[in-house]
Amino acid sequence: MTSHNHVHASDADHPGRSSAALTLVSLAHGINHAQSALKPLVFPLVLRDLNFGYGELGVMLGVASAVGGLLQLGAGALARILPRHHILGIGNASVGLCFVFVGMAQSYLQFFFWTVLSRVGGAAQHPVGSSLLSHHFKQKKLGTALATHFTAGNVGTAVIPLCAAVLISFWGWRGTVILFAVPAILVGLAMSVWLKEPASRASGSVAGTSSFWRDSGQVIANPNLRWILVAAIVAAGGSGHGIISSFLPLYLNHNLGMDATGVGIVFTLMNVGSIFGPMLGGKLADRYHPQRILLTAYLLSAVITLSLPALGASYVGVAVAALFLGVTAFGTHPILQTLVAHTTSDGSRDTAFAWFYTATFLAGAFWSPGVGYLSEWFGLKAAFGAMAVSFVLASICIVAGRLSEVVVPHARMAEAHSHQ
Repeated sequence: MTSHNHVHASDADHPGRSSAALTLVSLAHGINHAQSALKPLVFPLVLRDLNFGYGELGVMLGVASAVGGLLQLGAGALARILPRHHILGIGNASVGLCFVFVGMAQSYLQFFFWTVLSRVGGAAQHPVGSSLLSHHFKQKKLGTALATHFTAGNVGTAVIPLCAAVLISFWGWRGTVILFAVPAILVGLAMSVWLKEPASRASGSVAGTSSFWRDSGQVIANPNLRWILVAAIVAAGGSGHGIISSFLPLYLNHNLGMDATGVGIVFTLMNVGSIFGPMLGGKLADRYHPQRILLTAYLLSAVITLSLPALGASYVGVAVAALFLGVTAFGTHPILQTLVAHTTSDGSRDTAFAWFYTATFLAGAFWSPGVGYLSEWFGLKAAFGAMAVSFVLASICIVAGRLSEVVVPHARMAEAHSHQ
């Protein structure tokens, strides 16, 4: 008891240490997303320089997604035996080093290897970063800390593409990729040197592992949650950073002939939508039943995805469509998370979210090569058809799962109020 109190008192007595943790972990998250946002902008140039096609690109993205997804759980297990700040610090620094070698790649295999290896170091950012912050902050401040961490990632995704497009036009894709490696290395070293491990290393790792697998069994046995996971896996063919973010720049450059700056502007607009979309989706899901909002978002995403190729070379039309696609497609993720929260108990919720993130990451491992080879065989317009189909199929899963029956107290109150 004394040791436990000492740990928490120590954390509370060092607000500067907690602020440093929040700053560095959030900054690392922003850099992590900035690097992810950079990759789709260099793909059109890399495919030409290293002479490989959409199919090979899809395989690389699929393997990288699988590695990142599987290591989400592995990073959490590693945090039981190693200091979290060292895992994050070494991981981020290694991502930076991998980016240096990505920029120096002279073949598809080299580009493939270093791109996938960068996902190994970056896999710890979400689970271990959140865990570290949860131990640095008191319960009443935890939500703000985690929200800051989450927002930093989205800001990195939205702000960087336009800047990166300008840098690419001056320095080329190799110089830009290497430049983006520097912040990751510096922040990684700073976390390893300056941050401290706030959690006590009490015994009980075996019990924790046993509890994790027991909770996993309960999660998988939950029929509502199974349908949510299936919907998330199916929708991964369109929503999220993996598919849309990778193939939209290729379409803009290869099919519409946009230069790097034009691609960067459209891509930035989509990423701006990806910031406002989750915020809007979350607010609506707090007022109405999440299933209703999710179905609307999926169907709108399908319509907008199909409209993109139909707009042809209309720069303004494509830019507006990309903005709204960012709002609708990326806005589905927090709504799914809301349903996860409403279908699980307090004891199993952490495990449910762990499997949710793992499922969505692994889904990209199957969708990316599929969409890649589909684009190789039938052209990039076919990729948008596949994305639209994924949204429609996800909607069917949501209806089939009868998620409208999930008890959402605030939704009942809102509906009752609207009928008065």
